[in-house]
Amino acid sequence: MYTVSQLSKISGVSVRALQHYHRIGLLNPTKIGENGYRYYNEDKLMELQQILFFKEIDFKLSEIKKIMQNPSFKIEHSLLKQKELMLLKIQRLQNIVDLIDKTVDDRKGGKQMSGKDYFEAVDEKTVNEYTERAKREYGEDVVNESLKNVQKVYNNDYNKIAREFSDWLESLKKEMEKGFQSLEVQSLIEKWYRIINRIFDCDLNIFSALGYGYRDNEEFAVNFRKADENMPEFVCDAIQYYCSEKK
Repeated sequence: MYTVSQLSKISGVSVRALQHYHRIGLLNPTKIGENGYRYYNEDKLMELQQILFFKEIDFKLSEIKKIMQNPSFKIEHSLLKQKELMLLKIQRLQNIVDLIDKTVDDRKGGKQMSGKDYFEAVDEKTVNEYTERAKREYGEDVVNESLKNVQKVYNNDYNKIAREFSDWLESLKKEMEKGFQSLEVQSLIEKWYRIINRIFDCDLNIFSALGYGYRDNEEFAVNFRKADENMPEFVCDAIQYYCSEKK
C-alpha cells in the first residue's frame, strides 16, 4: 500500500492533484485509514498510469472518468490503443522538429520556404487529428456497451427496438435534403439523444463518440445504409453539429 505522499513521489503527480482526482471520483483510494490517510494498492497505480496516458493525448478529466468507469473498459485493450495514439503524436512532434530545421535553414539562406511551408506541421487539423481519432476509437467501446443496455431497457423485445429505430430513421431520411444543420433534422437528433439517455447517462462527449461509431463501425453503419447510402455520414455530421451547438 502507498500513502498519497508516497504515490505522489513515485508518480510525479502532486498530492494536490491526487486529492482532486479523489474528490471528483476519478481515482479513489483503495481505503482510508482511521487516521484519515488515503492508501493506494498496485491496481490504483495502474489506474493512475491510465489517467496520465489519457492526459498525454489531450483527454479532459471528465472524459477520462467516463471512459474508465465504463463497464466495458479494459486496461490491456486501452494500452494498445494508447500506444497507437502516442505514436501518432510522436510523428506529429517529429514533423514539427523537421519543420524547425527547415525554418532555420531558410533563415540561413538555404532552401527558401513558401508561406504555407511555415505551417505544414502545425495547422489546426494536424494538431487535433490524433485526439479526434482517440474519441472515435474509444467511442466504439461506448457503442458496444450501449447495445447491451438496450437489451435490458427493452426487455429483449427486439421488435420494439427495431420499430422505434426504423420509424426514427425513416423520419430522418425524409428530411435529409434539408441538410444536417436544418431545424427538422436537428429536432430528430434531439429525439435520438433523448432515446439514448433512456438507456444510459449519455453526455455530449459520448453522444459525439457514438456519432463517429455509427459512421466508422461497419457493424452499425450497415443499418443506417438501409435507409440511404449516405446516411451513416449524414447522421455523424448531424450529431457533431448538434453537440457543437449544445456545448
